[in-house]
Amino acid sequence: MMLFGGPNLRLRVGRSTLRAEVVERGEVTWAGESVYTNAADLADAIGRLASEPPRACRGICVLLDRPPAQFRTLNDLPPVKPRHLGTLVAQQAGRYFRKNGQPLVTDAAWIGKGAPRMAWAAGVEEPLVEAIAAGARAAGLWLETIAPMDGAKLSLLPRSERERRDRAARKRTGRLAVTACAVWLVAAALFVGRLVRERRAVESELAVLQKPLAAVLDARRELRDAEATLNAMAAAELQRGRSLVVLATVTDALSDSSVLTSFAWNGDGSGVLLGGARRATDVVARLDRTGALEAVRLGGPVVRDQVAGRGWERFSILFGQEARAKGGGS
Repeated sequence: MMLFGGPNLRLRVGRSTLRAEVVERGEVTWAGESVYTNAADLADAIGRLASEPPRACRGICVLLDRPPAQFRTLNDLPPVKPRHLGTLVAQQAGRYFRKNGQPLVTDAAWIGKGAPRMAWAAGVEEPLVEAIAAGARAAGLWLETIAPMDGAKLSLLPRSERERRDRAARKRTGRLAVTACAVWLVAAALFVGRLVRERRAVESELAVLQKPLAAVLDARRELRDAEATLNAMAAAELQRGRSLVVLATVTDALSDSSVLTSFAWNGDGSGVLLGGARRATDVVARLDRTGALEAVRLGGPVVRDQVAGRGWERFSILFGQEARAKGGGS
């Protein structure tokens, strides 16, 4: 699989030969061959072949013949997941492949889904694929993959290349994380700045509206005070009218032989009458018949006295709440 839109170099590596092809838009536009004797010579040979095409290539895809690659069909493997199968084979590489005194790079993939499960595995000496990776880097080519012929799903990239790619991926992830954090910080700063501006604008508007609002509140307070004053005046006028009516009624109810010395009347209709008469009980009866006063009764014992040779009774008459309270307490 080619990852770049421009021309790419496809390299086929045999035991001692190299065949390179430039593939562009699915067609071979250039081909070349070379030989090598060892791993160090292989890196140089790749550099020479990469410099010969008429158009510079951007990536390289490497396919390995048999040999130098080793291929195996493996049976009786534990039913591990596909991503763990390559690790399992790598841990037992000496069991499945010839090492020839060199460390191996291996990979494996399951074949089909039937039972028993079979796996397709490949291995290659690590110095060989290290030389291929070094040659690609020296030529400025992106190494897409190193795979065995007829085993396109397997990857035989050397450990150093995989670690380098892992480091690059972690760096990219770190840069993306830093960029994302910076973007969030900028967004947060902009948001906070907007909030501050909006708050200042609201405070400015409130300051502008403060005086009209205070005037409206003062006007409302004055209206309430005026209303309370008018209500008090109306209540006082009503009480005054009622008091005059009560006083006139009490005066009419008293006979000529009666004397009123004190008259205390409250707005709730209660009060006290102090005076004298020939008979205090007659005064109570007359006041009760008028209906102007409620619960009329004597507020205490009648005091008899002589005035101008005649007998008089000094009285204290209670009415309304005063009379009820007195009666409840007796």
